Amino acid sequence: MTKLANALTHEEAVQRAQELAAKIKPRFKVTEEISRQPEETIEELRETGLVHAMVPKRWGGSELDFNTLFRTAIEIAKADPSTGWIYTLAVVHAWQLAFFPEEAQAEVWEKNLDAIIASSFAPLKNEITPVEGGYKVTGTWGFSSGITHSDYIMAQGNLNVNPETGLPSDIILMLIPKEDFKVQNTWKTVAQRGTGSNNVYLEDVFVPNYRTLDLAKWCQTGVAPGQSINTNVLYTHPLYAAMPVCLTSALLGASIGAYEFWRDGLRSKVSTRGAKVAHFTHTQIRLAEVSAQLAAAEALLEKSVERLGTGEPIDTHEKLRIRRNYGYVARMCNQAVKTIVDNSGAGIVYEGHPMNRYWRDVQASSMHITFNFDWLGEMFGKIELGLELSPKDAMIS
Repeated sequence: MTKLANALTHEEAVQRAQELAAKIKPRFKVTEEISRQPEETIEELRETGLVHAMVPKRWGGSELDFNTLFRTAIEIAKADPSTGWIYTLAVVHAWQLAFFPEEAQAEVWEKNLDAIIASSFAPLKNEITPVEGGYKVTGTWGFSSGITHSDYIMAQGNLNVNPETGLPSDIILMLIPKEDFKVQNTWKTVAQRGTGSNNVYLEDVFVPNYRTLDLAKWCQTGVAPGQSINTNVLYTHPLYAAMPVCLTSALLGASIGAYEFWRDGLRSKVSTRGAKVAHFTHTQIRLAEVSAQLAAAEALLEKSVERLGTGEPIDTHEKLRIRRNYGYVARMCNQAVKTIVDNSGAGIVYEGHPMNRYWRDVQASSMHITFNFDWLGEMFGKIELGLELSPKDAMIS
């Protein structure tokens, strides 16, 4: 196999993320206007080498850990929330590919180490039929962030769904190249516009077995085919114990970006009556409150990321504890930015105001199912109290 890139260190990756952030910040409004990432942003992302930060070294990647994803995502999301969201998904989807059979990895990385992979875990209406050597697939998938500039998509497939219980007999994850899917331009939203999270349509597409894996097994046990060749601790985690680091980091980065913009503006802001806002006691207290809340969120996420690097097994209880952390980080970020908005004045209602954008994107990001604290809290609470999960949650939580 050909190694196409020089491996990055953690420090180099963070520096490149900071440099990229400086380039994308002037495009803050453009991503909103076109409802996707500008082509120059995608090209710059590829050029940094960050796309393959978590790709195995045996393929030419850097094989860096979730701490690097955490830190680089914050830097980019501070500059533009939607770009941070897209960036961190591109990195984590490459990590996911390392769990697929080697033939699937080779098909992607021998041709293009910088390949960008989108995903959809939201099958809307589809039919997946087992055939010799694989599956025939027709259907629509939703919320596929960054799909317009992606080379592949990873799509969840639910097999033989029981109409009474809603439970499938099996759940698989399929890797599908861009020549086999059509993008439906459905992303007309008031927030996270720059993520371009359109629908994807497949019609009578053949997906070979080597481009699939047992998603339920991976979620439940952390076991998947690629681990036989990719043996770093990085490739041992149950999917949902680790994958949410990407979106949580992007959300935290956007929230820190909102805080820094607000803080810097307060230093020179003058009220309509000519008073310096920075001199108001209540402004100083709110600033301290938000700063502490975001510091607590960052510390909790950092603790969760550190846990992934220990190499200790992650059972269901531990997995749901970590997932609880992700959900609570999102809640703290949402609350922090709401406090900022409540103390920003009426001027932020104007179109194009940066705080308006941070507010909308953080609100929408925190509503992602990954952060639904009622669901996460229920699952963690059941396990903590010695109760069983529901059959649906037990399959891929």
